[in-house]
Amino acid sequence: MKKSIIIISSLLMVALVSGSVFAWGPGKGRGMGYNSNQDCPRYGGQSAFNDLSQDQRNQLGSLRQVFIDDTYEARSAKFAKRQEMRMLMETSNPDRAKLEKLSREITDLQKQVRDKRIDFQLGAKKISPELGMGRGFGQGRGKWSGKGGQRGFQGQGNNCYYNN
Repeated sequence: MKKSIIIISSLLMVALVSGSVFAWGPGKGRGMGYNSNQDCPRYGGQSAFNDLSQDQRNQLGSLRQVFIDDTYEARSAKFAKRQEMRMLMETSNPDRAKLEKLSREITDLQKQVRDKRIDFQLGAKKISPELGMGRGFGQGRGKWSGKGGQRGFQGQGNNCYYNN
């Protein structure tokens, strides 16, 4: 009798746990990883980029490459300064003056990248006014998004708006 209760309880427990796992469905709960949401309806949809001519796509690709090239040094310096700040914070007695100086330098570098991003977005709007903010760049997580924080290029994400 005891064995059957243990077996039935075990099977019931497995059924309850597996039911909640399978309720998510494939790909759910993993976040916005690479190619996890190709149609990107929340961010303006892939259709906005698909409606562009090949010439417009090429121009946007070139403009993006110019943005990457123009901001490479500022982004690299920002990364190095953040690493330096982290290392300094891990010491037993961090120097506040040096931390404040690094913080100001990081803010200046962020402003440089932000200004270049504005130039990029204005250039993209000239190439394709229908893409506007949130329709292919500016918001969301696509390659044209301008988000992405510390991950290197601002906006590298799920490849939502750039399919070649």
